[in-house]
Amino acid sequence: MRFLRINEVRERIGLGRTSIYKMVNEGTFPKPVRVLGKKVAWVDSEVDEWMLERIAEQRDEVISEISY
Repeated sequence: MRFLRINEVRERIGLGRTSIYKMVNEGTFPKPVRVLGKKVAWVDSEVDEWMLERIAEQRDEVISEISY
């Protein structure tokens, strides 16, 4: 397990800082943890889990569309 800073999260999920913080505020993306002073970071396994959930959702939608 390791911490990811915002730039690493951006690279990993392919979204910008504003989108990431918007999703955090909406409760649709993992919240960062405070690691030192005002510095925050995300737990890599939580970000990976979020990505896997997005993949599963998209595949379920595609399968549903094909079934019709």
